[in-house]
Amino acid sequence: MIGGEKYQGEGDTMVPPATIRKAALCVTAFLSLGVATTRAQTKPDIPVGTDSPVIGTWELVSLTWSTPDGRAVQPWGDATGRITYDSNGNVVALLMHERRNESQSGSRAAPETLSQYSAYFGTYRVDAANGIVIHQVTGSLNGENASGELRRTYSFEDGRLVLGFTTIRDSVPITRRLVWKRISSPPAK
Repeated sequence: MIGGEKYQGEGDTMVPPATIRKAALCVTAFLSLGVATTRAQTKPDIPVGTDSPVIGTWELVSLTWSTPDGRAVQPWGDATGRITYDSNGNVVALLMHERRNESQSGSRAAPETLSQYSAYFGTYRVDAANGIVIHQVTGSLNGENASGELRRTYSFEDGRLVLGFTTIRDSVPITRRLVWKRISSPPAK
């Protein structure tokens, strides 16, 4: 045990458990695209093909939280992120605070900033009639969204994908709006 943490490893090579967890998450997210493809093809409610308008890789443009009184904030600053929807019904989403990586550039990011990272993967389906995309989460970095269904409204504004949802925080409804720009070519039809 070093510094209160148990280390795992062989011989003289010791790897902190946090590093092992991060590596496992990265490998799992990478492999999920291939592994989940087989799983997704067996589920009748998962879209297969290229007719879903959300298919592609999208880069986060903005993340805004709004309250009923009209206040809008960007709690993660100029956040960065990616979301990918493939034609087999798989989704991978990654979001992080703008200052999350500062400790790598010499200055130390605050501990609360380091925890502001969201990552999950799973499958999705689109309810076009109601303007909703449903993410069925298989795995997540976040304990509260480790599995289950996440429902997001979706629309398109000037070619950008807009996802929205409302949560309750301290008894106040918070509407979250994520705007994404496409960074991959739209699927050929």
